[in-house]
Amino acid sequence: MLRHSLPTAGLVLVCIGACGKKTDPPEPTASAEPSAREVSGAIASVSASAARAPQPPPPRTPDPKLYQWLSDKGAPKATETLLARFDTPPGYQRVEAETGSFARYLRTLPLAAPGTPVVSYKGEELRKGDDEYLAAVVAIDVGKIDLQQSPDVVIRLHAEWQWSKGARDMTYRGATGLDMPLFRWARGERVVAVGSGVFWLKKANPAELDHAEFRRFLDAVFTWANSTALSQQATPVEAKDVAPGDFFIHLGSPGHTLVVLDIAQKPDGSRVALFGQALNPAQNVFVLRLAGATPWFSLRPGEDVITPYTEAFTWQGLRRLSAGAPQESAP
Repeated sequence: MLRHSLPTAGLVLVCIGACGKKTDPPEPTASAEPSAREVSGAIASVSASAARAPQPPPPRTPDPKLYQWLSDKGAPKATETLLARFDTPPGYQRVEAETGSFARYLRTLPLAAPGTPVVSYKGEELRKGDDEYLAAVVAIDVGKIDLQQSPDVVIRLHAEWQWSKGARDMTYRGATGLDMPLFRWARGERVVAVGSGVFWLKKANPAELDHAEFRRFLDAVFTWANSTALSQQATPVEAKDVAPGDFFIHLGSPGHTLVVLDIAQKPDGSRVALFGQALNPAQNVFVLRLAGATPWFSLRPGEDVITPYTEAFTWQGLRRLSAGAPQESAP
């Protein structure tokens, strides 16, 4: 709460004369008491200044409270954040990202040390640390099974962000259209195939929702989700509204996604972005770069987004997962 120092009503100044006798206090004048308009103006001025006050800058070292997987086995050791590693190109500034937003969360993603290679869930090296298209490896685990594939990266990052905010009502969708809410997993239900369909059935005892149990839930989601289901759950985004956390998607088999990790802009409106992805089989999430050069890719609405390893992405494939109410609510 802001407190304002304003003139006090009835303030009396007492003078001591040359003869040593107290003089009578002066009569209060109209200016001694601030008017309602003056008080209102002072408060409005302070409030406006507070609203214009810049937000504290994001941390340049990873916060283990935000990225709880850092304490899990299998994650590369984190050395710094995305923000600390990648300065913007000359003339560009990062777009605003509110505290607690998905954009802010991605901006401070923990990165592994420079030169870290991309490895598969088996530990096999897939891309050398000095690969010309590899800018950095995100310090997040892959898992021990071939589950966290390309489209699942979007779900993993989005779910971890919600978890860091205390959300426990998240829901993701399976390929059959079945919603997979966390609350059903917590009470011991599991998704199983029965005949030609998949259903929730009671298969285990209720579990405490710590991060390890949450991580097991995500593996179950990755088992049943695919790019088509992800696209159906997400909302199409117009090119002019693209923001960190949005993603481009290829449908079909295999599906593929490209995550917008950060955006910087020039005064003339020109924009560039940092992209993250992981391919198949399940492997480290990594930040892309142009061949041996900058990791910042131009965003030109109407022109395909061309990146290494995959076919070009069109703006018609730009999507966003909301953090709103889940598809299926707990009873």
